[in-house]
This record gives sequence, structure tokens and C-alpha cells, in this order.
Amino acid sequence: MQFPKAVTDKLKVLTARPGVYLMKDRDGTIIYIGKAKNLKNRVTSYFTGVKSHTAKVMAMVQKVADFDYICVNSEMEALILENVLIKEHNPKYNILLKDDKTYPYVALDLREPYPQLKVIRRENREGMQVYGPYPQMGAAAEIVRTANDLFGLVTCNRKFPRDFRKGRPCLRHHIGCCMGVCTGKVSQEQYRERLGEVMDFLKGDYRLLLQELQAKMERAADHLQFEKAAALRDRIRKIENLRQSQIVTDKEHLDRDVLDAVRLGDLLAVGVLVIRNGRLLMQDTEILQEGLEDDWIGAFLQRYYREKEQVPKEILLPALPQEAELLTQYLSDLRGSAVHLRCPQRGKGAELLELCRKNASEKLAERQAGGDRVRKTALLIAQTLGLKEPPNRIEMYDISNFGSESMVGGMIVWEDGKFKRSAYRKFEIRDQYQQDDYAATRQMLSRRLAHLGDEEFGGKPDLILMDGGLQHINAVKELCGEIPLFGLVKDRRHKTRGLVSFDGEVDLRSDPTLYGFFSALQEEVHRYAITYMKKKHSKKMVRSPLLDLAGMGPARLKKFKKAFPKGIGESTAQEIATKAGIPLSLAEQIFAYYGGTKQ
Repeated sequence: MQFPKAVTDKLKVLTARPGVYLMKDRDGTIIYIGKAKNLKNRVTSYFTGVKSHTAKVMAMVQKVADFDYICVNSEMEALILENVLIKEHNPKYNILLKDDKTYPYVALDLREPYPQLKVIRRENREGMQVYGPYPQMGAAAEIVRTANDLFGLVTCNRKFPRDFRKGRPCLRHHIGCCMGVCTGKVSQEQYRERLGEVMDFLKGDYRLLLQELQAKMERAADHLQFEKAAALRDRIRKIENLRQSQIVTDKEHLDRDVLDAVRLGDLLAVGVLVIRNGRLLMQDTEILQEGLEDDWIGAFLQRYYREKEQVPKEILLPALPQEAELLTQYLSDLRGSAVHLRCPQRGKGAELLELCRKNASEKLAERQAGGDRVRKTALLIAQTLGLKEPPNRIEMYDISNFGSESMVGGMIVWEDGKFKRSAYRKFEIRDQYQQDDYAATRQMLSRRLAHLGDEEFGGKPDLILMDGGLQHINAVKELCGEIPLFGLVKDRRHKTRGLVSFDGEVDLRSDPTLYGFFSALQEEVHRYAITYMKKKHSKKMVRSPLLDLAGMGPARLKKFKKAFPKGIGESTAQEIATKAGIPLSLAEQIFAYYGGTKQ
């Protein structure tokens, strides 16, 4: 491949210092920005060994007409500069997050006499007591609603103390969700005391808050303030119920984020579980066009965390980024204290990564489906099985037999969101394969795949499923070529367990949608194949032995049965031939079969 002279000339004299490089197209537009510990080695790698590049890297390299670079003193400086330049230029081939995304906070303006909880953006934080940030506005609003209901803070538009006793108390006061500041009976000191409880709640320190409320309840009871004690008791119960509904991740009450991702074509959905003080508070999902970075983890980490308050003490990842040490230092500097990157392989951490991945998968499928339930299922299948596109036509195969006899195969088709029964096919397994289930499977697939171009079969499938394990898919892998191939395996109770391929097994039992879908396919192909087998076997059981005679077929047998409905009696072979209208040679075989005896 020939590259522009501007590129080749620069490559010859390019420095080996650390820095940032900027790839440009013919119009001078920056299409990709990257960092390098050694600029010469990194940039040169794009223009050598081109045949080994991925399709996306190849597409970018073919558009490069020139490149520029900026030298810096260290890898850390390169990392920071790369971040700044990507946000400035938004290159086509980089992972891009929304530059205008500002995270919401929950805030209290303690300068007011009766502060209300509000959701604000970063630019409005001056003079506020803030908590957060939260990845989504809805999550912050839910925190405010819960706190208001638990602690009875002011939520109306009245200004206090100016609006004391101006109008009746609202419904919230009557149902116990508001202190009733409007009645004029709640002093600023009482309200501030309640605010202290709210602040403990927003910090996630439930244990301390519950201890304080328990002590207040006991003091109220000691002073015979039973109504106040009952109100405190009810608040304690609500907080305990809320705490029990949260997912507790560890006994250390850590602040941590959990990151994992799923792919669909060029789309990358990165999920983030936000855990604070040991409680799962919310889930965030960024759906991106995957860039050319060596690993999405490193690229995402350096662009997702923008504010000190965002960065937790610990981040769980499916794998460590390539520059883990550098990124750890970068995040620690941003947070102002040590940050740890971990990739757990088992235990609670691994369960959290799986939960994160499932959430990201659901959000990506939901967004791409556009409200279409069937398409969402297809998208989930594509993500789970690593398919490039959601499957529109799925074919599933099963072998059924009665002992060593009546072995048959069945093919069912799921297409356009439903079973397409007009496309189902039956296969009668030839005798030489009757004793070998895997050979029979191979024969069935070879006969079907020989007709890929035939309209009768409905075209090429997007996914082939076998009712069986690795040995079944191994028997047909060469036949399927590039068509994705999986086996559906069952547990000891003969219930669907998961999908198996040469890359490993996918457990379906924790995903109700996919489990239900694939179980339905398995039940349908089993029903279809066994129904055909039973029908074929029953025909064989009632088959007349006369059909085994040379020259005897269904038509001649019908003639014979009509002429001799009660047997041949004392008829001779010549009489049988004449009366039934069949050849004499066949009549002689019939005569011999009956032994020439009276019937």
C-alpha cells in the first residue's frame, strides 16, 4: 500500500520521545488522536504490517493524508494532553463520550431558614452543601423523593417563615410525609435537627443514623412523649426497610464503581454500577461507537471520570487496562487519594461484573430495539453469542429415534420473530447411519446445507443450533463454515442449561428472556422430530410383509387385497395372477408366502 509522501517523510525522522499524535485526512480534519510512550514506534506501527490490521484500523489508515504530533515530558502528560485534545476535536475514530454531560448533585442551601433538597448541576454549586455526583438526573431525583418522604422536609413553593399559617396544610402533612412547617409549629432548630438526619442519610451512613434515631426514640419514651417516640419508631422502620432493599456488596462499606461492557457490531455499551458506602445506588450506561484504542477500558476510564467527586476508592474491571499503573496514578491524582483497579475472577466481585454486563446488555438492546420486543430479543442473542448482527433466521436441528430403528431428523425455523412452520423440514436417516447419532446429524446438515441457495429452503440461516453438546457441533462444524453454530445443552434433570460452542458455555438460567426463548426452540424441535419419528415407526409396525416380495409395490398390494380380501384360499398361482391382475412371478411368490394352504 502506498502512503502519502508527507507521511513517509515524517516517519523517517519521527522522534522516539513520549507524546500525542494526531492523524489527519485530506481535508486536514483530525480523525484520530492517540498517545505514545515512544512516538516513532507507535505511529510507524500503523503504516507497517498493514495486512494484519483490523478492518476499522485499515479504514482509518487509508484515510490518513498527514499526521502531526506534540512531544511531552512523560506518559502522564501524554495521557492528560490526549484527553484534552479528544474533547476539543471529537475525532471520528476515537471512543467519544458526551462532552456536554454535566452530572447532577443533590444539594441543600443551608443559608435559607428552612432549606429544601434540590437537584442541581455542577455550575450551580456555589454556597450549597452537595452530595453526589449521580450519573443520571432520574437517580438524583429519586434520592430527593425518598429523603423527603422519610424525613418530612419542605417540598412546596411557600417561603418560610413568611408563609406560616397562610393556608391549610397539604395532603403530604396529613399522610405523614411532611413535618408541617406551614403550621408555624416547627422551629428552625427542630428543622435543622431533622436536616442533620438527612445529611447522614445522604452520606449513606445508615448505621450511625439508626443509632441516633434509636437513642432519640428511647429518650422520648422516657419523657412520656409517646407520640414523638412512635413517629421516630416509624422512621426507623422505613430506613431499615430501605437498607434491606439495597444490595450490600461488602462488610467494609467501600465506595466503588463496577465497569463492564458488551459489543454489537461497532457499538460498545459500557455499564457502570455506582456503589457508595457498600450500597448499590444506581446504574449508568454509555453507548459508544467503538474507537481504535488498543483497549476500551483504558480509553473509557480516562474520559469518563472528570471530577474529583466522581472517582471512587476502588474500580472493578473485567481486565486491567494496558497502562494500568499510569491510569491508576491519573485517577488517584484526580481523586486526591489512592485509587485501586481490580479485576476479580470469583466471588462477589465477579458477580457484580456479571450484573453490570447484564445491565449494559439490556440497555443496548433496549435502545436499538426502538420498542420492538422481538428485535430486542434478537439483539440480546447477538450480544450474548458475540454475533455481528442480530439473527433474523434461526434454524435448529434434532435427531430422534426408536432404538436403532426409525431414526429421523427434524429442522425447525424461527424467522421474523416467530416459528415459520412452512419452512420446517423432515429428514429420513439412511440405513448406514442408523447406529451413529453424530453421523446421522452430519448427514442431516449436509443435505440441508447443500440447498443454501434454494428458495424452497428459505435462504441462509443467521444462526444454527443443535440439540446436543460439543460432540454434535463438532460433527458438523466443517459443514457450517462461517454460519454461527451452537449446541443447546441440558442439566441432569433434562432441562435447558445453556449454549455451548468451542469458545465455552453460556449459562442461560440467570437470564429469563433468553432462557425462555431458547427453551421454546428446544421444545419445538424436539416435538417436531419425535412426532415424525412416531409416525414413521407406526407405519413401519403396520407395514404388510408382502411389500418385501420382489415386484410388489403399494399399487399391486392394493389390487391383491381387493381381489382376495380374505386370503387366497385354495387359489392357484395362475388364478391369483389372473384375478389380481399381477405378473405370474409375483403371484407365485404370494402363493409360496401363504404356503398354498387354505386360508
